[in-house]
Amino acid sequence: MNCRTRSNNHHFFSSFSLFFLFLLVPALGLNLDGTLLLSFKYSILSDPLSVLDNWDYNDVTPCFWTGVTCAQVETSTGAPDMFRVINLVLPNSKLLGTIPEDLGFIEHLQSLDLSNNFLNGTLPSSLFNASELQVLSLSSNSISGGLQEFTGEGNGLKVLNLSENALAGTIPKSLTSLQNLTVVSLRSNYFSGLIPGGVQYIEVLDLSSNLFNGSLPVKFGGGNLRYLNLSSNKLSGLVPSDFAKEILANAKIDLSFNNLTGEIPESMALFNQKTDSYAGNIDLCGKPLKKLCTIPSTLSNPPNVSTNTSPAAIAVIPKTIGSTPLPHSPTTSNAAQDPPQHRLKPGAIAGIAVGDLAGIGVLAIVFLYVYQLKKKKKKADSAGKEAPIVSVHQFKKDSEPPVEKEARNVSTWSCLSIANGEETSEATGSDSDDCNNSHAIDDQEYNSKQQIEKSKNKRSLVMVDGETQLELETLLKASAYVLGSSGASIVYKAVLQDGTSFAVRRIGESGVENLKEFENQVKVIAKLRHPNLVPVRGFYWGDDEKLVINDYVSNGSLANFGYRKAGSSPYNLPFEVRLKIAKGVAKGLSYIHEKKHVHGNIKPSNILLTAEMEPVISDLGLHWLIYGKHGHKSDSSARHFGSKRSTSSHDNVHDHQSVSGSPYIAPVGFDGCTSSSYHAPELLKNLKPNPKWDVYSFGILLLELITGKVFSDRELRQWTTDLVVCDPDRVLRMADMAIRGDVAIREEATLSWFKLGFSCASSIPQKRPSMKDALHALEKIPFSSH
Repeated sequence: MNCRTRSNNHHFFSSFSLFFLFLLVPALGLNLDGTLLLSFKYSILSDPLSVLDNWDYNDVTPCFWTGVTCAQVETSTGAPDMFRVINLVLPNSKLLGTIPEDLGFIEHLQSLDLSNNFLNGTLPSSLFNASELQVLSLSSNSISGGLQEFTGEGNGLKVLNLSENALAGTIPKSLTSLQNLTVVSLRSNYFSGLIPGGVQYIEVLDLSSNLFNGSLPVKFGGGNLRYLNLSSNKLSGLVPSDFAKEILANAKIDLSFNNLTGEIPESMALFNQKTDSYAGNIDLCGKPLKKLCTIPSTLSNPPNVSTNTSPAAIAVIPKTIGSTPLPHSPTTSNAAQDPPQHRLKPGAIAGIAVGDLAGIGVLAIVFLYVYQLKKKKKKADSAGKEAPIVSVHQFKKDSEPPVEKEARNVSTWSCLSIANGEETSEATGSDSDDCNNSHAIDDQEYNSKQQIEKSKNKRSLVMVDGETQLELETLLKASAYVLGSSGASIVYKAVLQDGTSFAVRRIGESGVENLKEFENQVKVIAKLRHPNLVPVRGFYWGDDEKLVINDYVSNGSLANFGYRKAGSSPYNLPFEVRLKIAKGVAKGLSYIHEKKHVHGNIKPSNILLTAEMEPVISDLGLHWLIYGKHGHKSDSSARHFGSKRSTSSHDNVHDHQSVSGSPYIAPVGFDGCTSSSYHAPELLKNLKPNPKWDVYSFGILLLELITGKVFSDRELRQWTTDLVVCDPDRVLRMADMAIRGDVAIREEATLSWFKLGFSCASSIPQKRPSMKDALHALEKIPFSSH
């Protein structure tokens, strides 16, 4: 009984003490931790999920607030200190605002997780000095600025996740020396400078998708690394032989999509990686890649080895693959075995004399042969009153040297593609059939076919811009690289001997059967000259193939430009560049409509980008050149075949391109393959082209530029220009994560952008503005925030 009584008394006094403490706390007011947390609440501009509604200054303790965890800690004297905040965890809460300096002054804060919100501004310096902070996770926000040195007692940090923000600058040296830090993720930011060395304690290091440059550090360290990702940066040069010396053999390493060169050093950590870990470094070689490194025996080229490694010419694709073996050189193996001779024997001297006489005789025979050839050529020229027009087949047959007879029957350019200097088979669709058939034709069949074709239309190369001077022979000798292909056409980059480049589109089967009709249409397109349109220079007409010659645009298309990260924006572009692209496309379309034309197929793959990021619209009039005046029939079937518009993913709506995501692809919606989310809904019903088609496509493109996603029909029906005015916060939250920092200081400009995009993408054509009005609205949006 005494024990039970003593226990009951102890329980009574404990309950009374706790009750007394709760009475005391309100008398003292909210503790310091709670006050510091309220400064965070007051810095939040938008809380759509109301996660901070129960954060009240009149509360007894912050321990019951959403996202807050408290615990009892000991003071320096060993006394218990209750109701101290140790964790603040509010991920995925859609909070819009900044992180105040006061948050880093919470004395016992151990974990801070505010990831995947809309926070902007810079990182407060107090977070770098928080004495007990172990986990700092602020990923997927719009935080800008840089990282400060970790000083004071900040060595307790274990996990640092600042990925997918807008941070810039260099990595502080103290970061790699923190003894407790094991996980660092800074991917998808704008950090630059050199990769830090001296990594000792970190086990997971992700610096991918930044702007790091220079070479890899020689003394990198990494003795505890299990995962290292340096992909998608601007690293260059050789991989140092000691770079991975200390890294564990079973560690995962990713060096892809940089500019690294040379041989991969001998290291088990590097050898154990998959080839994908080195993708995008075209000059890397050696194990584990299939590309072997070439090791020259001397610094100079051997005398019996040709240095001609230029790509195949257009008219000679494919070149002879089974080339004749090199003649045996007396300077190879035999020379290494025979002792050197310092004196010539009499027999050798006699042999040299006989050889000289024989050489003189051979030269005399050659001169006589050349003289006879010139004499015959003069007779042939005087006999012929009119020179025939050179055809593609004739040029190949007459101009090829004897060692290239195997390639003489090639009638298309697509039998062998040239990509990155390597020969690969890339024939597709009908082009593949043409290749197979052409190789099956022998000389007799070839000649008979030429006789039949003489009765048909003549072949000719016509330049229509009034500026470019180009001969068919010069074009056919140009080096050729396949840029892309579709069922209707193939596009090549043709590089002339003087370095000039053109984009040449080969149309295998055209609905235009008359040369004059084809020429008139090309001339109509060529007359449309504008800085935001790709110029048409000329064309080649033949019965079995047509070529359209355009300027080559070097920076690719908007569809494949700099994918930033999976599941987010496809554009690694600042706000100003996106606005520049939008204005350029609007200017080009406004000009097209002013000249009473309709493009009909505006989409990212048809928006090419110059080196200055100026957009130029391509493929204008291409549909007519492919299908001719009867093209509306194929249009109708194509539209009804693909009438269900894709809404699944971003990848589905962009073109599936054959070679390296080439922008030079024929219109998908017109090829009967699929319908595009960029096409106006009424295009499925109305066969007569209308400028409002282009306005709708431009609206979808405009919204994609600002949000990083393609809007589906269902999503568009939920939005109107009125909702942009009524619910601006919701609209701003749709902006691309990569430019949230810019959007925060340009709210009015961003709202105007959204309003114009939804207006252009209206399902009712009459409610869409003209391109001239759309351009006028865009011009009001300033490039600068000032």
